[in-house]
Amino acid sequence: MKLTKLLSYLEKHNLFLTGGAGVGKSYLVNELISTYNRLGKNVIALGSTGISALNVNGITLHSFFLFGISKNLQELSSYDKKRKKSLAELKKILQKLDLLIIDEISMVSNHLMDMIYYRLEQMGFNGKVVVVGDFYQLPPIIKKEKNSLFQSSYAFNSSAWEKFRFKTIILKDVKRTSDKEFIIILNKIRKGICDSEVKAYLYKLKEKKLSSSLEPTYLYGRNKEVNSLNEKKLATLKSYEHFYFWQVENIANISQERLNRWAESLIVDEILHLKIGAKVIFCINNWGEFVNGQEGVILDLKEDAVIVLSRGKKIKVKAHTFELNEIDSETLEPITLAIIKQFPLKLAYAITIHKSQGMSIDTLVCNLDSIFAPGQLYVAISRSSNPKNLAIEYSKNDFNSYLEKVIYPNEEVDSFYKELE
Repeated sequence: MKLTKLLSYLEKHNLFLTGGAGVGKSYLVNELISTYNRLGKNVIALGSTGISALNVNGITLHSFFLFGISKNLQELSSYDKKRKKSLAELKKILQKLDLLIIDEISMVSNHLMDMIYYRLEQMGFNGKVVVVGDFYQLPPIIKKEKNSLFQSSYAFNSSAWEKFRFKTIILKDVKRTSDKEFIIILNKIRKGICDSEVKAYLYKLKEKKLSSSLEPTYLYGRNKEVNSLNEKKLATLKSYEHFYFWQVENIANISQERLNRWAESLIVDEILHLKIGAKVIFCINNWGEFVNGQEGVILDLKEDAVIVLSRGKKIKVKAHTFELNEIDSETLEPITLAIIKQFPLKLAYAITIHKSQGMSIDTLVCNLDSIFAPGQLYVAISRSSNPKNLAIEYSKNDFNSYLEKVIYPNEEVDSFYKELE
């Protein structure tokens, strides 16, 4: 998909930009944002989660739209009575906006989609909307009482979806890897096909032993296993352990609750434990220097810099400034409410599947023991940029039966995509 065609569509249509993992959705979104900025047009990018907001250099849609803890239109109507001044400021912003981008639309529920449409209509928004994501990946999750979970309805089931009249653009050319067999298997898993070909391929990955010269990154479904492996691996290194504490500045004196909620959404650690020789992974994009998911090894640790050897190159990494922003209603420029400074690195012996969002990892082991949500297996395996360095770890019985439980057709999503195509 050429950017010029995307821009021409936006003259008349709202857009739904979709496709599987690694097809270049994020790249195209960043190009679109840069082009709008160069043309002097007003664009704001929102993420359905803290990590997706970071990936598009934006803010969360809950924060931007002033949804608070509202879960539906009825609750929002009640909540809005207390926010008249803030809503007036939001209205000024939306009436000046040319383009609104919402990333990871698969994690937006039908109720939340209706709230977004209501807010845009309420505020007299006249720009265009681009929603980005893949409904075959992680779905929205809604908490019932007593914290039990159930599968929620997708954004495309909302009344708002029809009202937006999205023109759909489906990207199909995988950029992350050129391995054709792997791409075929990924496409089947994405669509819930668990045939003999898929089972045989995944079984080989389970039996595969990676070269002892490679230090893989493990993906787990839970933080418990991630923290345990990172601590264990770091302890084996003889070098001195350095601690880097993030620096927090509450510029606008926001509530501690809001500050904590934002801080918890960041991918970086409050206390980063590092040693010389430790395997790390970059967790942001810094084009020209490193990309999200790029691996390296610590060469040196200084007070104000970390020296990382990655892809044969020494990289001097400085602390990154993460900002919690609001949009100025007059200038549409971001107003910084709080900042956290921390090195954009994580120990790369293990990461949760959730926090691997947007990463391309060269040497990867996917642990399947604690996969618990539809699409997690696909999300995990699709992080691999080199399937020759990909393996699966599974310690329970009857691997084939397990695969049939976690790889299955999603009739709701299948039906939606069939209508689109």
